[in-house]
Amino acid sequence: MATPTWLSALPAALAVVFWVLVPGLLVTRLSGLRGITAWGAAPLVSVSLIATSAVLGTLLGIPWGPWVPLGAALLVAALVVVFHGFLARRPAGSALHRGWGPALRTWEPARRARAALVRLQTPRGRFARTPEPLTTAMPQVWRTSAQREGPDGRHAGVAALAGTAVAAAVAWLTVVLGFGPVDQLSSTYDAVFHYSAIAHVLGTGDASSLTLGTLTSPTSSEAFYPAAWHGLVALVAMSSGSGVPIAANLTAWAVAAVVFPLSALLLTRHVVGRSAGAAFAAPVLATGFTAFPWALMAFGVLWPNLLGVALLPAVLAVATALLGLARDPVLRPGGAAALGAAGVLALGFAHPNAVFSLAVLVLFPLVWSLLALTRRRLSTRRFWQPLAGLAVTGGGVALVVWLMVASPLLAGVRSFDWPAFTSTPEAVLQVLLHSTNVRPALWVLAALVLVGAVVSLRRFATSWLVPAHAAAGSLYVLAASREDALTAGLTGAWYNDSFRLAAMVPVTGVVLAVLGVVTLAGLLRSLLQRFARPAPARRGVPALLTAGVTALVLAGTGGLYVPTHASVLAGPYQQPGDTLLEPGQREFLERVGTIVPEGAVVAADPFTGNSLLYPLTGREVLFPHLIGSWTPDQTVVAARLRDAASDPEVCAAAAATRVGWLISGPITFWPWHGGARWYPGLHDIEPVDGFEFVATDGANTLWRLTACDDPQGVAEPQP
Repeated sequence: MATPTWLSALPAALAVVFWVLVPGLLVTRLSGLRGITAWGAAPLVSVSLIATSAVLGTLLGIPWGPWVPLGAALLVAALVVVFHGFLARRPAGSALHRGWGPALRTWEPARRARAALVRLQTPRGRFARTPEPLTTAMPQVWRTSAQREGPDGRHAGVAALAGTAVAAAVAWLTVVLGFGPVDQLSSTYDAVFHYSAIAHVLGTGDASSLTLGTLTSPTSSEAFYPAAWHGLVALVAMSSGSGVPIAANLTAWAVAAVVFPLSALLLTRHVVGRSAGAAFAAPVLATGFTAFPWALMAFGVLWPNLLGVALLPAVLAVATALLGLARDPVLRPGGAAALGAAGVLALGFAHPNAVFSLAVLVLFPLVWSLLALTRRRLSTRRFWQPLAGLAVTGGGVALVVWLMVASPLLAGVRSFDWPAFTSTPEAVLQVLLHSTNVRPALWVLAALVLVGAVVSLRRFATSWLVPAHAAAGSLYVLAASREDALTAGLTGAWYNDSFRLAAMVPVTGVVLAVLGVVTLAGLLRSLLQRFARPAPARRGVPALLTAGVTALVLAGTGGLYVPTHASVLAGPYQQPGDTLLEPGQREFLERVGTIVPEGAVVAADPFTGNSLLYPLTGREVLFPHLIGSWTPDQTVVAARLRDAASDPEVCAAAAATRVGWLISGPITFWPWHGGARWYPGLHDIEPVDGFEFVATDGANTLWRLTACDDPQGVAEPQP
């Protein structure tokens, strides 16, 4: 078989771009969204459709495949079309044409409730005031210049497309240099589970987040584990014909190259407004921060977190629209609410701690919105509205804090403790220089973020970015530099893991950096207008200058620190400290896959790396991860399989688990880990009876279990 190359993997790259864009874009376009909003929200809706349809498909007994999310997308799109058809049949003056608020106020039960409320508020002896009559909206015939330019202004769409293309190219170069071969494996602890989970989805047709956890907890019929990532990678493998490693690597590239840049673009559009220059700069700058996406592609490896944080800016953008802080908004409250619900589902099924990240960041625009409401309503008859909003917000904050600090639901998550590794001043400096987790400082981006922070404080609607950015950085500082109860409580929802917390910083950092670029472009324009003769034409100059400044940043930082980010990726892929597969072992496992028949189960100590037989070949292994809550039969096989010829209980356990093959080999991954001593029955096979030699690579050996071939299930003991 020919060695795969990055060129030959293009079908997988196109497949993953299709899955993260097309289902969501179908729904957003038919919902009436256009321009940056439609494209920026598309990955959010796509992931929500994929993850939700996977759960519903399993509940309905439908095996996972491309037709499941596509069917869900078509169904939702059809419902949208039906709703818009119903809306189009309403009279021109219908309140539905002006949004959900007027529609609900004119709904007959709502009218009666409002009239009753007015009567209660009216002094006795006076007639209740009825709601004011509706005015008839006149249909608009002639399109204005703003409508001709689209919802984002002139040339913003082209600029966004160009910026996203640059981001995709930068990300492609980074992963090519960092991963090495396109099918390279990540030699990390979590990667074993994630690879096996993808193989499990492909083998069983079950991509539900409600059942994926049974992979390592087979004693339970249901066990939650966020499966949006695994379902997405399985779709890529199915639709492109690529193997699990290639599908996983190209999906990671797409999250860094498409999902996060578009998500950051959507947030930038809501914060900055109609700006072609910002539309170009946002996706490009989204590839420049080490903490996200590159660190999460290397550490762990935290692929579900990678997907969740990549979607976070889009959900935050929807929140700004709902809270009235968006500049030149295009989302109506009803559409924003529906998109927000889809976004929370997507975050929860990608990784639940992305929901907690959203809770932290959205608190600040929520407080800003309450301040604005207080200023408008406190001295009016509706003074109770900001007070009610404050009470609801306080209750929500208390609930989130309880979930993070005291809830038994997250007790297992809070029990993790990553030791502090630096001092508090050093951690603060790392946040300021975007060198978290002792990475090289990103001086240019740090300067842009600082400029953007100063500029954002000049407008009320954007000033929330600074405290939100500071809050994310503060959580990282706590995890990186302190060991106390406060730190454990506040960071426990993220496993007290500094890498996961550092990934929150670029969510607001990208927007602040864009504001910094736009500000520098504005200063440059002022200089040109002062000294240039003749003065440059007005139209198009700001966008060109912003794109020029972005290009200078790109060129002056080596493609936004491509060498730095590639070296971060190269750690677990090309220069791992702990190797999952020794040289030649992968080829041996691929040969084993041609020997072992379909439907057979192979026992192997996962600390030898041989459990990767499952994702590499599709042949099921008994232990798909290094540790797990194994069943009693699995425990018997792990401890005593080598005694099958003399122990009847072993053959009963082998029959119950369908084990007929064994791969023995040396423990090479984390030999110091306590779990490396859980599988003594899978070693030292050669001197004992009951096993037939099949193949070897010199270090690892494939055996067929013959001790249990007796029709009664137990072989006669050897004399």
